[in-house]
Amino acid sequence: MTTAHTPNRNLPARTAELLSHPGLIRLITEIDDHGPVPTILARAFPDLPRHQIRHARDTARDLDLIHTDHHTYRLTDRGTDLADLYDQAARWARTRNLPAHDSSFVTRVQATLGHLTQAARDGETTASDPGHLLDALLQWHRANPAVANPAQAKAA
Repeated sequence: MTTAHTPNRNLPARTAELLSHPGLIRLITEIDDHGPVPTILARAFPDLPRHQIRHARDTARDLDLIHTDHHTYRLTDRGTDLADLYDQAARWARTRNLPAHDSSFVTRVQATLGHLTQAARDGETTASDPGHLLDALLQWHRANPAVANPAQAKAA
């Protein structure tokens, strides 16, 4: 079996996989919706397991989505842009009842990112149905190249 290495087809899958983590979605949208959260994230997310909180925090730091300011985490410009992408993804899913009518914000974002991955594999890059979101995902990725390889972000 051979795999294609077409950037536009592989890039959204790697990006979507990384950005689909439920803890990351919750962290970014919590800060976007309600402002800074304490650096002791267990206080802000008592329902999330510690490993999800650590993963979300570490990923957000590695990708320069958050920064620390007086014992709180705040969004960077990249984080704000990602929050906007999450909002667009959730709205798109909600209008289509994806994955179900009573889905949560997180599952809607995950479903949309999965749908965009499939659209990219199918070669859909037009401004049609999910195309505008795929374009937004590609644009966000181009502005944040470390997403596909977080080790690059640490080395830079």
